[in-house]
Amino acid sequence: MENDEKVKLLQKLIQINTVNGNEEDEANYIKRVLEAHHISCKLVSFAPNRTNLIAEIGNDKGPVLALAGYLDTVDPSDPQKWTYPPFAGQLADGKIYGRGAVDMKSGLVAMVGALIELKEADLPKHGKVRLIATVDEEVGGKGSLELTDQGYVHDVDAMIIGEATTGQIEYAHCGSFDYIVESHGKLAHSSQPELGANAVMNLVKFINKESRAFDDAAVSPTLGKLIHSVTVFHGGDQLNSIPDFAYLKGNVRTIPECDNVETQKRLQDIIDGLNKEPKIQLKLKVVASFMPVVTNKQDRFIALAQTAIKKVSGRQPDVVISHGATDASRYVLDNHNFPIIEYGPGIEKLSHQIDERIALDDYLTAQQAYVEIAKQYLNNTKDDEQASS
Repeated sequence: MENDEKVKLLQKLIQINTVNGNEEDEANYIKRVLEAHHISCKLVSFAPNRTNLIAEIGNDKGPVLALAGYLDTVDPSDPQKWTYPPFAGQLADGKIYGRGAVDMKSGLVAMVGALIELKEADLPKHGKVRLIATVDEEVGGKGSLELTDQGYVHDVDAMIIGEATTGQIEYAHCGSFDYIVESHGKLAHSSQPELGANAVMNLVKFINKESRAFDDAAVSPTLGKLIHSVTVFHGGDQLNSIPDFAYLKGNVRTIPECDNVETQKRLQDIIDGLNKEPKIQLKLKVVASFMPVVTNKQDRFIALAQTAIKKVSGRQPDVVISHGATDASRYVLDNHNFPIIEYGPGIEKLSHQIDERIALDDYLTAQQAYVEIAKQYLNNTKDDEQASS
């Protein structure tokens, strides 16, 4: 692909509105593009107007390198606040503007382009490169979860997720556990509170215990301390009535040493204890659960990726951690382990912002980096196998 074609492809993908829940048109368009370059694709239906995509090149004699991205974006908010319309894919001053330009259509399209470039070069000769494009990453990660359950990563030997990483390689990130606690009480006049059950005050009791619930949790040598916060609180409707319902929402950034299963248990234990008290009725609801992800920093795939990126960009990327959850939290649920890194074009802090934009040089460099990583990984793996035979 020539650079002009690469730029137009990214502009076209930005012009397709894929705010979460509307990913099918983009999956179909990518399928047409890949098939025009003689790459077979498979659409995996998730729900009406929502479709995952799988495409791959190569052969069965060798390892599988996965290039993983997602199709959905967050809402653009007020279009009037944008310098250019959020779905225009406007090119200006060496940058492309639009919702998803950073998070993460540039990463996904760079992976599409890498697949095409490898195919045109009749590569790989050994092993396979698999493109995975999912729905629902921005909300619940249900697309990647479905593909994991269906075995699409069960034979993967290494994976790159095309998140914007500001030129760095991210090898680990916290998990995320989102929850709601409901408090059910009994309505009464505020002059006779003993006749009711105050749902607000009962929920406050949970908050007080939650604040100390993780004090003894081990600290991750990679990700540091578990982070937990109560972020939303609603209760009561009338000033002179004892409230009969209240709820809160909370988020925990989990670590392997206190993962999502353990986090849920600790919160449930608080609730079970409080529910033994008179007039308290609390209920825990899990909204979303993304597992923490840690690849061994010494894994040879990380060093290989550093070398490949330096060859293309002229600069060796730093290897860092992240506190945001990704689709990797779903892929690690498969019952075999493989290294996962995040590397993609774009300045990470521009994700979800008004005037989201990607520098063309960053986007084009990422595509060449994916190609170089694929070449080095599959060739080196072949050399390792020959040396051990």
